[in-house]
Amino acid sequence: MMMKGRFITIVALCVFGFYLVLADNPCLKGPPVPKNAAECCVTPFLVEPSAFMACHSKWIGQTKRQMALEGIPRGCCVAECVMNSTKLYSNGKIDRDALTKLYLSSTKAMAPEWKQITLDAIDGCFKMADSIKDEIEAGAKLTPAFDGEQICHPISGTILACMGMTLFAECPAKLFTVNDDCNQLKTYHSKCPFL
Repeated sequence: MMMKGRFITIVALCVFGFYLVLADNPCLKGPPVPKNAAECCVTPFLVEPSAFMACHSKWIGQTKRQMALEGIPRGCCVAECVMNSTKLYSNGKIDRDALTKLYLSSTKAMAPEWKQITLDAIDGCFKMADSIKDEIEAGAKLTPAFDGEQICHPISGTILACMGMTLFAECPAKLFTVNDDCNQLKTYHSKCPFL
């Protein structure tokens, strides 16, 4: 569960810049409590923690450097790597059908209400991405800002962040751990993205 929490945090870092560009934005400081979302609600997932950690190890240095850059937000190479590891990403597009199958396979051992929640989240996230496609495409066309920077397409981080926020927000009440830290996280993530 701790690995899943790290995954959620990194995806959030990847897309913070995409939605939140003002320095005084409270979301840039990160969650107000040390607890991670997976400790409050176990949600459906796209990849196993080991696949995520391989991508995290490869790309986290670049991701941290990119977060300090101003201007058009950059794509998240951690998220793109995750999508590539599942063969969901190709040429700026996410295979929605394959993504749906992977998410739904993770719901099989979970409470039955997760299936519809997941389907609704996928629908909403793809609609949201379509509504900001110009911004996503602008991020994909950037040139490297520092030596060795890889430009990754923002669609992966956009979809993963939306899915993380939506699934967490829609956690069934009977599955959500109610305590001060988790309630603060729920409020925080209702406004601030994470994967």
